[in-house]
Amino acid sequence: MSTHPTEKDQVLREFPPLGKYRIRLLHNPKRPGEEPALDIREYVAGNTFEGFTRRGIKLTSRAEMDLLRDILKEVLDLKS
Repeated sequence: MSTHPTEKDQVLREFPPLGKYRIRLLHNPKRPGEEPALDIREYVAGNTFEGFTRRGIKLTSRAEMDLLRDILKEVLDLKS
């Protein structure tokens, strides 16, 4: 798991904002055959800085994404 996206990553899809967080599907073109990564990262817009911060997560494997899905499903099931 990486801490933040690199400048080399291409955004394949950007999802609607979730509060101060942005959810994006990223691909590194320098690594053909590698699965896209799910990046959930804080985005700030202020007087001196606008952009993504280091606060967030980058899930690089399908197993990590599946685990996040299962956790979210469990949380939602507890709420109902």
